[in-house]
Amino acid sequence: MDLISSLMLQQGWRKGPWSALEDRLLTEYVQQHGEGSWNSVAKLTGLRRSGKSCRLRWVNYLRPDLKRGKITPDEETVILQLHAMLGNRWSAIARCLPGRTDNEIKNYWRTHFKKARPSRRRERAQLLHQYQLQQQQRQYLQSLHLLQQQQQHEQQLMLLQEQKSPQEMTQVVVMNNLQSMERRCPAVSVPDDDLVLPTADDAAVKSMFF
Repeated sequence: MDLISSLMLQQGWRKGPWSALEDRLLTEYVQQHGEGSWNSVAKLTGLRRSGKSCRLRWVNYLRPDLKRGKITPDEETVILQLHAMLGNRWSAIARCLPGRTDNEIKNYWRTHFKKARPSRRRERAQLLHQYQLQQQQRQYLQSLHLLQQQQQHEQQLMLLQEQKSPQEMTQVVVMNNLQSMERRCPAVSVPDDDLVLPTADDAAVKSMFF
């Protein structure tokens, strides 16, 4: 292990914002050695940055073909279509959008779309909650309807009791029973003109008394 590497291990990697000098050293390294071998940057340039930090700094900020500015509506449409097919494969999506980084696309998605689209589990839970509310509302309406019918029936009974006394109610029941009996058993009447009484000369009458 050389002196620079041992010194880096002792002092540790530098964290926090990059300075202009660090950006210039990293840019010169890539221009001379090309992209890759990021773990060699610290040894060759003296940067106190890890290989991962150097790679992310170059890819997301220092690359000359980076596209600056906000994501356009056309790019947003491509992101939505590719995410529907590829999911969270941000690197694959970034390859279809020249000048955009996977980190930029991921942050854009999480900021603009993730909160607006609930997960399937949450969506199912919301549907179940709505169904339970509908069932409770239906049961409440049924119970309310039965209660209203019962109240109406009780009110009708109270009105009848207020209008007639118990004796009057008994008389009404007796009259109704008599009327029903008369309808079942009608009386038979014989006209007076058709009634024929026997005379004294009738032979049958004579035989009964003589």
